[in-house]
Amino acid sequence: MEKKTCKIAVVGCGVISKAYLNAIRDYFSVIEVVACTDLDAERMNKTAETYGIKPMTYDEILADPGIDVVLNLTNPGAHYTITKAALEAGKHVWSEKMIAVDLEQGRELVKLAEEKGVRLGVAPDTFLGSAIQTARYILDKGLIGKPLTFTASISRDYSVFGEILPHLRKKGGSILFDMGGYYLTALANLFGPVREVAAFTATNDPVRKGSRVDNDCKYFGEEYTIEVSNMVAASLKYDSGVLGTLHMNSDCLYTETTGITVFGTDGILYMPDPNKFGGEVKLQKLKAEPIVFPATHGFSVNSRGVGAAEMAWSIIRNRPHRGDMHMALNVFETAHAIETSSAEGRVVKLESTFTRPAPLPAGYLDNGFWGPTAEAALAL
Repeated sequence: MEKKTCKIAVVGCGVISKAYLNAIRDYFSVIEVVACTDLDAERMNKTAETYGIKPMTYDEILADPGIDVVLNLTNPGAHYTITKAALEAGKHVWSEKMIAVDLEQGRELVKLAEEKGVRLGVAPDTFLGSAIQTARYILDKGLIGKPLTFTASISRDYSVFGEILPHLRKKGGSILFDMGGYYLTALANLFGPVREVAAFTATNDPVRKGSRVDNDCKYFGEEYTIEVSNMVAASLKYDSGVLGTLHMNSDCLYTETTGITVFGTDGILYMPDPNKFGGEVKLQKLKAEPIVFPATHGFSVNSRGVGAAEMAWSIIRNRPHRGDMHMALNVFETAHAIETSSAEGRVVKLESTFTRPAPLPAGYLDNGFWGPTAEAALAL
């Protein structure tokens, strides 16, 4: 008899866990969250009580044969250790971005998952949202002709975010490895694997003093160091022949500026912030103003966990999942290649590759009254 759900345990009950747990509860029938764990026992117990799940140690989770998937929501520095232990225990894993911190760790995890015959999926899953899937539909239908080039850009203020979440200013948590995951994954979904990278990076004012004065800040007046780049200017060449530029600045205004623009032979495609699931996708044709293109896909609201749900459906249906570890590894290697290119002053060729994931079926919108719900698209 076909398995109907996948039982999942959450590892890490921090800020992002609430978004995942709320979305899983509200939108996805294929996932049954049964347990959680955290180094902070008080936080673990509060999460367990709020969502009606069992607090467990990580060793208990790994030893429980009833738990199918580990949902790794820890900070980047812990991703490798947590994911490796789960894979070795024969568990499937969905991990927050990125797959690890060091490139060789990422490669090792992919190899281990293959050896164990288990699934490894990696965030972000926003590429399964309404905006990016609608953009993919536009490209696949040839509405801008042949895509040739793109610009992808974000500016934000990590002097704010970095004092709330200190891991953002440490190795593995820069704007490149944090927000870069959203941009590079969206682009991977559109164009496939990156093949070559040339880049410059820099760190503006690396020594700072904490400036936040609200109750959440522990660092006011304390000196700290930004250990990672906060400016990135990169040129990317894809296997598909598409060329593009990636601009990232985490030492700018708190009000973000975001977006991706794709230039084709017959049109221009404007995409919103890939950190979000929804937003306006615009299409511009010859001698015309940009128009808002109707959404072709669901998941327009915050749907963290859609990647884990899609992976669960893929496990049940015995087919490849879309948030694939090979795509995640190419994204991860691209970020490392950007740093290497800047440090060594050369073009870097990537080793990893992947098959571009299939788009979600169109027409499954956030509407369960007149038609099937958005989750139905994940099951097909």
